Amino acid sequence: MKQPIVQVHDVYKTYATGATGRLEVLRGTSFDVLPGEVVAIVGASGAGKSTLLHVIGALDRPDSGSVLLDGEDIFAMDDHRLAAFRNRNMGFVFQFHHLLPEFSARENIAIPAMIGGASLTEAERRADTLLDIVKVSHRADARPSELSGGEQQRIAVARALVNNPRLVLADEPSGNLDEDNAAMLHELLWSLARDNGQTFVIVTHDGDLAARADATLRLHEGKLLGRV
Repeated sequence: MKQPIVQVHDVYKTYATGATGRLEVLRGTSFDVLPGEVVAIVGASGAGKSTLLHVIGALDRPDSGSVLLDGEDIFAMDDHRLAAFRNRNMGFVFQFHHLLPEFSARENIAIPAMIGGASLTEAERRADTLLDIVKVSHRADARPSELSGGEQQRIAVARALVNNPRLVLADEPSGNLDEDNAAMLHELLWSLARDNGQTFVIVTHDGDLAARADATLRLHEGKLLGRV
Protein backbone atom coordinates (compact mmCIF):
# COMPACT_ATOMS: atom_id res chain seq x y z
CA MET A 1 0.00 0.00 0.00
CA LYS A 2 1.25 3.50 -0.84
CA GLN A 3 2.45 5.66 2.03
CA PRO A 4 0.87 9.13 2.18
CA ILE A 5 2.84 11.98 0.64
CA VAL A 6 0.91 14.51 2.77
CA GLN A 7 -0.16 13.90 6.37
CA VAL A 8 -2.14 16.64 8.09
CA HIS A 9 -2.72 15.90 11.77
CA ASP A 10 -4.94 17.81 14.20
CA VAL A 11 -4.26 21.26 12.73
CA TYR A 12 -5.68 24.32 14.48
CA LYS A 13 -5.43 27.89 13.20
CA THR A 14 -6.88 30.99 14.84
CA TYR A 15 -6.67 34.63 13.79
CA ALA A 16 -7.05 37.71 15.96
CA THR A 17 -10.07 39.90 15.14
CA GLY A 18 -9.74 43.30 16.74
CA ALA A 19 -8.32 43.93 20.19
CA THR A 20 -9.61 40.82 21.95
CA GLY A 21 -11.55 38.76 19.42
CA ARG A 22 -10.40 35.41 18.04
CA LEU A 23 -11.62 33.58 14.94
CA GLU A 24 -11.11 29.83 14.82
CA VAL A 25 -10.54 28.99 11.15
CA LEU A 26 -9.24 25.41 11.41
CA ARG A 27 -10.36 23.21 14.28
CA GLY A 28 -8.53 19.91 14.51
CA THR A 29 -8.28 19.07 10.80
CA SER A 30 -6.65 15.74 9.91
CA PHE A 31 -6.30 13.79 6.63
CA ASP A 32 -3.79 12.06 4.34
CA VAL A 33 -3.10 12.44 0.62
CA LEU A 34 -1.55 9.60 -1.39
CA PRO A 35 1.14 10.12 -4.06
CA GLY A 36 -0.32 10.90 -7.47
CA GLU A 37 -3.78 11.74 -6.15
CA VAL A 38 -5.83 14.73 -7.23
CA VAL A 39 -7.69 15.86 -4.10
CA ALA A 40 -10.34 18.59 -4.11
CA ILE A 41 -11.12 20.65 -1.00
CA VAL A 42 -14.67 22.02 -1.05
CA GLY A 43 -16.94 23.94 1.31
CA ALA A 44 -18.74 27.24 1.74
CA SER A 45 -16.90 30.56 1.71
CA GLY A 46 -15.22 31.06 5.08
CA ALA A 47 -15.02 27.32 5.80
CA GLY A 48 -11.22 27.47 6.03
CA LYS A 49 -10.29 26.03 2.62
CA SER A 50 -7.68 28.59 1.61
CA THR A 51 -6.22 28.72 5.11
CA LEU A 52 -5.84 24.94 5.05
CA LEU A 53 -4.09 25.09 1.68
CA HIS A 54 -1.75 27.82 2.94
CA VAL A 55 -0.87 25.70 5.97
CA ILE A 56 -0.20 22.61 3.84
CA GLY A 57 2.02 24.76 1.61
CA ALA A 58 3.85 26.31 4.59
CA LEU A 59 2.73 29.80 3.59
CA ASP A 60 1.21 30.06 7.07
CA ARG A 61 2.08 28.24 10.29
CA PRO A 62 -0.64 26.51 12.34
CA ASP A 63 -1.19 27.25 16.02
CA SER A 64 -0.85 23.53 16.70
CA GLY A 65 -0.79 20.24 14.84
CA SER A 66 1.58 18.98 12.18
CA VAL A 67 1.97 18.72 8.41
CA LEU A 68 4.31 16.09 7.02
CA LEU A 69 5.53 15.88 3.43
CA ASP A 70 7.00 12.44 2.69
CA GLY A 71 7.32 11.92 6.44
CA GLU A 72 9.16 15.18 7.10
CA ASP A 73 7.57 17.61 9.57
CA ILE A 74 7.71 20.87 7.62
CA PHE A 75 7.04 23.07 10.66
CA ALA A 76 10.01 21.60 12.54
CA MET A 77 12.18 23.58 10.07
CA ASP A 78 13.36 27.14 10.63
CA ASP A 79 12.12 29.80 8.20
CA HIS A 80 15.22 29.73 5.98
CA ARG A 81 15.23 25.96 5.55
CA LEU A 82 11.46 25.93 5.10
CA ALA A 83 11.61 28.49 2.28
CA ALA A 84 14.16 26.37 0.41
CA PHE A 85 12.16 23.19 1.03
CA ARG A 86 8.98 24.84 -0.25
CA ASN A 87 10.68 26.11 -3.42
CA ARG A 88 12.09 22.65 -4.15
CA ASN A 89 9.10 20.46 -3.29
CA MET A 90 5.91 22.51 -3.76
CA GLY A 91 4.27 24.42 -6.58
CA PHE A 92 1.46 26.94 -6.19
CA VAL A 93 -1.34 28.07 -8.53
CA PHE A 94 -3.73 30.78 -7.36
CA GLN A 95 -7.00 32.19 -8.69
CA PHE A 96 -5.15 35.35 -9.72
CA HIS A 97 -2.01 34.41 -11.58
CA HIS A 98 0.36 36.87 -9.83
CA LEU A 99 2.68 36.99 -12.84
CA LEU A 100 5.35 39.67 -12.69
CA PRO A 101 4.26 42.30 -15.24
CA GLU A 102 7.72 43.45 -16.29
CA PHE A 103 8.89 39.95 -17.30
CA SER A 104 8.00 37.76 -20.28
CA ALA A 105 6.10 34.49 -19.98
CA ARG A 106 9.39 32.55 -20.27
CA GLU A 107 11.04 34.70 -17.61
CA ASN A 108 8.09 34.36 -15.20
CA ILE A 109 8.37 30.58 -15.44
CA ALA A 110 12.16 30.55 -15.15
CA ILE A 111 12.46 32.75 -12.03
CA PRO A 112 11.57 30.06 -9.41
CA ALA A 113 14.10 27.70 -11.04
CA MET A 114 16.82 30.33 -10.72
CA ILE A 115 15.82 30.99 -7.11
CA GLY A 116 16.25 27.24 -6.59
CA GLY A 117 19.82 27.38 -7.93
CA ALA A 118 19.43 26.62 -11.63
CA SER A 119 21.55 28.53 -14.14
CA LEU A 120 19.83 30.94 -16.52
CA THR A 121 20.37 28.48 -19.38
CA GLU A 122 18.88 25.57 -17.44
CA ALA A 123 15.97 27.67 -16.12
CA GLU A 124 15.08 28.86 -19.62
CA ARG A 125 15.37 25.30 -20.97
CA ARG A 126 12.87 24.10 -18.35
CA ALA A 127 10.62 27.07 -19.09
CA ASP A 128 10.59 26.32 -22.81
CA THR A 129 9.74 22.67 -22.15
CA LEU A 130 6.81 23.69 -19.95
CA LEU A 131 5.61 26.35 -22.39
CA ASP A 132 5.28 23.54 -24.91
CA ILE A 133 3.49 21.25 -22.42
CA VAL A 134 0.90 23.90 -21.52
CA LYS A 135 0.56 24.80 -25.20
CA VAL A 136 1.59 28.45 -25.11
CA SER A 137 5.12 28.22 -26.54
CA HIS A 138 4.14 30.77 -29.19
CA ARG A 139 3.64 33.32 -26.38
CA ALA A 140 7.04 32.81 -24.70
CA ASP A 141 8.19 36.40 -25.19
CA ALA A 142 4.87 38.08 -24.39
CA ARG A 143 4.40 40.00 -21.16
CA PRO A 144 1.36 39.25 -18.95
CA SER A 145 -0.55 42.31 -20.21
CA GLU A 146 -0.35 40.87 -23.72
CA LEU A 147 -1.81 37.49 -22.72
CA SER A 148 -5.42 36.38 -22.36
CA GLY A 149 -6.71 35.24 -18.98
CA GLY A 150 -6.46 31.60 -20.00
CA GLU A 151 -2.91 32.06 -21.27
CA GLN A 152 -1.88 33.83 -18.08
CA GLN A 153 -3.19 30.97 -15.96
CA ARG A 154 -1.38 28.40 -18.12
CA ILE A 155 1.83 30.34 -17.56
CA ALA A 156 1.09 30.29 -13.82
CA VAL A 157 0.67 26.50 -13.96
CA ALA A 158 3.98 26.15 -15.84
CA ARG A 159 5.68 28.35 -13.23
CA ALA A 160 4.33 26.10 -10.48
CA LEU A 161 5.86 23.06 -12.20
CA VAL A 162 9.28 24.44 -13.13
CA ASN A 163 11.08 22.82 -10.17
CA ASN A 164 9.27 19.50 -10.73
CA PRO A 165 7.56 19.65 -7.31
CA ARG A 166 6.19 16.55 -5.66
CA LEU A 167 3.12 18.49 -4.51
CA VAL A 168 1.12 21.12 -6.42
CA LEU A 169 -1.36 23.27 -4.46
CA ALA A 170 -4.03 25.20 -6.34
CA ASP A 171 -6.45 27.74 -4.83
CA GLU A 172 -9.49 28.27 -7.10
CA PRO A 173 -7.26 27.98 -10.20
CA SER A 174 -10.17 28.38 -12.62
CA GLY A 175 -12.23 30.80 -10.52
CA ASN A 176 -11.27 33.80 -12.65
CA LEU A 177 -11.78 32.09 -16.03
CA ASP A 178 -14.74 31.72 -18.34
CA GLU A 179 -16.31 28.30 -18.83
CA ASP A 180 -14.27 27.30 -21.89
CA ASN A 181 -10.92 28.34 -20.43
CA ALA A 182 -11.82 26.70 -17.11
CA ALA A 183 -12.53 23.41 -18.89
CA MET A 184 -9.19 23.60 -20.74
CA LEU A 185 -7.35 24.32 -17.49
CA HIS A 186 -9.01 21.39 -15.72
CA GLU A 187 -8.01 19.06 -18.55
CA LEU A 188 -4.46 20.36 -18.36
CA LEU A 189 -4.23 19.76 -14.60
CA TRP A 190 -5.51 16.21 -14.95
CA SER A 191 -3.18 15.39 -17.81
CA LEU A 192 -0.23 16.69 -15.78
CA ALA A 193 -1.22 14.61 -12.76
CA ARG A 194 -1.69 11.53 -14.94
CA ASP A 195 1.45 11.93 -17.05
CA ASN A 196 3.86 13.19 -14.36
CA GLY A 197 2.55 11.34 -11.32
CA GLN A 198 2.46 14.58 -9.35
CA THR A 199 0.09 15.11 -6.44
CA PHE A 200 -2.46 17.93 -6.65
CA VAL A 201 -4.52 19.44 -3.82
CA ILE A 202 -7.07 21.87 -5.24
CA VAL A 203 -9.42 24.25 -3.42
CA THR A 204 -12.46 24.80 -5.61
CA HIS A 205 -16.10 25.83 -5.80
CA ASP A 206 -16.35 24.18 -9.22
CA GLY A 207 -18.53 21.05 -8.97
CA ASP A 208 -17.24 19.62 -12.24
CA LEU A 209 -13.63 19.90 -11.12
CA ALA A 210 -14.39 18.35 -7.72
CA ALA A 211 -16.30 15.50 -9.37
CA ARG A 212 -13.20 14.56 -11.38
CA ALA A 213 -10.95 14.39 -8.32
CA ASP A 214 -9.74 11.10 -6.88
CA ALA A 215 -11.02 12.27 -3.50
CA THR A 216 -13.00 15.22 -2.15
CA LEU A 217 -12.53 16.73 1.30
CA ARG A 218 -15.45 18.78 2.60
CA LEU A 219 -14.77 21.49 5.18
CA HIS A 220 -17.41 23.11 7.36
CA GLU A 221 -16.49 25.84 9.83
CA GLY A 222 -12.91 24.63 10.04
CA LYS A 223 -13.74 20.96 10.55
CA LEU A 224 -13.37 18.17 8.03
CA LEU A 225 -16.76 16.52 7.47
CA GLY A 226 -15.36 13.65 5.48
CA ARG A 227 -13.47 12.33 2.49
CA VAL A 228 -15.31 10.86 -0.50
